[in-house]
Amino acid sequence: MKKILTILALIPLACSALPQDLKNSLAGNPEVAIPLLLTSGKGISPHNVSPKAVNNFHKTFKNASDERWFALADAIRVKFAVDGIPYVADYDKKGNWLHTIRTYFEKDMPADVRQQVKTTYFDYSIICVKEITLPHNDRTYVVYLEGVSDYINLRIANGDIDERQRYKK
Repeated sequence: MKKILTILALIPLACSALPQDLKNSLAGNPEVAIPLLLTSGKGISPHNVSPKAVNNFHKTFKNASDERWFALADAIRVKFAVDGIPYVADYDKKGNWLHTIRTYFEKDMPADVRQQVKTTYFDYSIICVKEITLPHNDRTYVVYLEGVSDYINLRIANGDIDERQRYKK
């Protein structure tokens, strides 16, 4: 029971730790790093957002629900869900798409990415996955793992796994 409560308490913590991980894992890409470092923003109406961003969003995510727009210092963010999976998409002030982040669990992972993680970290449980899609369809995965005595955050990009952080329990 104690382990279950610990896991339930750490899932939101692990999944909310993404901005720092992205700063570390995608450093050097200002299109991603700058808006992701801003974790809060002021809620705004889509009528106050660049029409280009709104049109791009509705064209790309036809089945989106719970759409909420936010003004950040250097970007516009929309939080929404598709089939119950939470998403965040960021656009620059001119309405150009910067990236999209999906948050999900192991069962929704692409099979090849899951196998790559499980082959190397077979004694670990996958707690949460953040999938970052960038222009030109480049994808990076941030995978949060739990082991018997520690937690590990991985970055998977271009078929390579990097261990970004390791925490003792």
